[in-house]
Amino acid sequence: MGVLPVVLREIRELNKSLSEKIDSNSAQLQTSISGVKATLDNVLTRVTEAENCISGTEDAVSEIKQQANQLKSDNEFLKRKVDQLENHSRRNNVRVVGLKEGTEGTDPVKFFTDWIPEVLGADGSDTTVPRLEVEIERAHRTANTEPRPGEPPRLSPSPVLIRLLRFQDREKILTLAKKRGNICYNNMKISFFPDMSPELAKRRKQLIPALQAIKARKIACYLIYPARLKVQLDAGGTRFFDTAGDAFTFVNNLTRDGQLTPRADQRGASTSSPDK
Repeated sequence: MGVLPVVLREIRELNKSLSEKIDSNSAQLQTSISGVKATLDNVLTRVTEAENCISGTEDAVSEIKQQANQLKSDNEFLKRKVDQLENHSRRNNVRVVGLKEGTEGTDPVKFFTDWIPEVLGADGSDTTVPRLEVEIERAHRTANTEPRPGEPPRLSPSPVLIRLLRFQDREKILTLAKKRGNICYNNMKISFFPDMSPELAKRRKQLIPALQAIKARKIACYLIYPARLKVQLDAGGTRFFDTAGDAFTFVNNLTRDGQLTPRADQRGASTSSPDK
């Protein structure tokens, strides 16, 4: 009978010890959980702030993209407008290529006033050609006559830029030069060209291969101002092309006899009148 109380006492003490340890561990665990919870709350707060920041950034980026697209569109419009204005300011100009430098002497305006009708046969010597009288505002070479130090000598003379008083005179000069064909002066081949901006000259140059390809098919094709191909079909009708790609597609869809395939004829190209 004396052993049982001792066992019970030891069990109670063991239970008490276990309870104290459990309480202690529970307190530590609770502290750790509280710390983790606080950390998670902090992380959640920062994640929410980051999401809000990202959302605001995405909205800002979207707005910036819209503004950039608008600016790009406006820039392209302004570039076209400036190019149009530049070419309008050059509409009275003629470029003369091939004239030996120094030929014009010290008074180029007086020289070209007499020389242009003479070289085009419009000075009255040829009764079949209407007499041409031009008024020139100014005339000059488009580049320095002497190469820079270290540069090789120029193989061809610098072009001459002539500004006429009237646009109609420029058209008469270019028409006469085209009709006359090969023009020589002092054993030099002379060419007359309309003056235009570098951008427009680039666009016209890109159409040359298509122009040659269409002409190789014995089809009437012309490069018209500002930069457009005009094609006259044998079967009737006129087509206009603004890009070389469209023109080459047209050529590839032609049959051997110069007719369009039905499918290509349904797609067609622009048949509207050229821009004024």
